[in-house]
Amino acid sequence: MDLEKFTERSRGFLQAAQTIAMRESHQQLAPEHLLKALMDDDQGMASNLISAAGGNAKRVAEAVDGAIAKLPKVSGDSGQTYMDRTLGQVLSEAEKLSKKAGDSFVTVERILMALNMVKSKAKDALDAGGVNA
Repeated sequence: MDLEKFTERSRGFLQAAQTIAMRESHQQLAPEHLLKALMDDDQGMASNLISAAGGNAKRVAEAVDGAIAKLPKVSGDSGQTYMDRTLGQVLSEAEKLSKKAGDSFVTVERILMALNMVKSKAKDALDAGGVNA
């Protein structure tokens, strides 16, 4: 995975996801953190995309909040936060989707599609909101 191929906005969401994981005392950075960062966006980009596709953005946000609440917490000095294998698969899938579409960079839209394609609790949250790739 080459982060240079991700748009600045996409990289910003990855950083926000890491911040969420650290704030919640999670050692692993998971797809749920990335979806939460997308749903918490004050400009509502992901929410608008979900609504435009006929999904229920509020239900997705509730489901991802529930999934994050169930993730194991690390007490004390949590040390380094690392990306779990599933998030790596999501980002790799997003790169493939961008390349297939002829895009030079991985956009938020491609990340959202990839989140809905790779089996995870984030995909379950999107499914709960009636969203599909």
